[in-house]
Amino acid sequence: PMAVLRRVGATFLAAGLLLRPAAATAPAQPAGTMGSVLRGAAPRPFSQAMWRPGARSGSIPSGMAKPASFEMSSSSRGLAASASGVARHGVPVADPYGPMLDSVKVFGAINLLGLVVSLVTGSHLHLDLLGTGAFAIVAFLTRGPDLRSRMSATMVALWAVRLTSFLFYRALKLGHDARLDEVLSNISGTVAFWFISFVWGVVTALPHTLGAGSEAGRRPGLGCAAAAGLVLFAVGMYWETAADLQKWFFKQNPANRGRPCTAGLWGYSQHPNYFGNLCIWSGIFLANFAPLAAAGKARLMLGALSPFFLIALFYGQAAGAITNSVELAAQKYAGDSAYDDYVKKVPLVIPWPS
Repeated sequence: PMAVLRRVGATFLAAGLLLRPAAATAPAQPAGTMGSVLRGAAPRPFSQAMWRPGARSGSIPSGMAKPASFEMSSSSRGLAASASGVARHGVPVADPYGPMLDSVKVFGAINLLGLVVSLVTGSHLHLDLLGTGAFAIVAFLTRGPDLRSRMSATMVALWAVRLTSFLFYRALKLGHDARLDEVLSNISGTVAFWFISFVWGVVTALPHTLGAGSEAGRRPGLGCAAAAGLVLFAVGMYWETAADLQKWFFKQNPANRGRPCTAGLWGYSQHPNYFGNLCIWSGIFLANFAPLAAAGKARLMLGALSPFFLIALFYGQAAGAITNSVELAAQKYAGDSAYDDYVKKVPLVIPWPS
């Protein structure tokens, strides 16, 4: 009887753990009941009224109360599993918008810190260190348990660490960014800059954060879209890194003082670094395409906001609609016929041989 009783107890325990809500606590068990048996306490002798010989394994002996967990309906079990985040049919239930909301908190806190530092010090050194570096923190905090989500987080972190390191080094060498002098010269402009930085972070990271929040049952294995995303990401990393380094070394050469950079990738696009960045985030979107599509059109289109937002942002900057960089360049190279010819013939962002 003791062996059978232990099997019944194990069945009850497993059912109770599966069916109860995560926050529920097990009721206290009087001495000598099933709880004491499972805990290893000495059981009191069982009477004949409590046990019937030949009882089927898994049945409830007479005189023993039926566990409350068995009274839950199937709908109640589903609601309890969904509310507590425990397994449902063996598949963990995720908060579909949890990673995205976490990214809102991280980007909000870091950009608020950047705003305070800017208002107090007026420095430009921390702009990209905080604004771009926040992506690496978001990638770490929102990575999921599956291969695709960790791959996506790695892609985001690699890009963020590489770009943040380069921009912070450049800021240390140059001291400030002349394109932002006017914007950061007053409180309203400073607040607007850091608010745009916050929006840029949240929207750009959507493919990763929404992909990380997809339910485990809607996470297909890596396929052609993920492979294409990796290739596009690699092309973008090369393009953005090469463009940054080519222009940096061009500007460091005293012989090129006062001349616009038109060498290397800059001969195919006026802003090849923007094109590389666009490829990077389009690749991250493709890497997360399958779980986003499996979750429905609304989620897929929300994730697609990232590359479309970047296209609008980059063309707005390149055309001078967002910053005064075009006006500054025109003043700097005024009277340079080669520069005028370059601006007329070379595409703004998407490269094309001139």
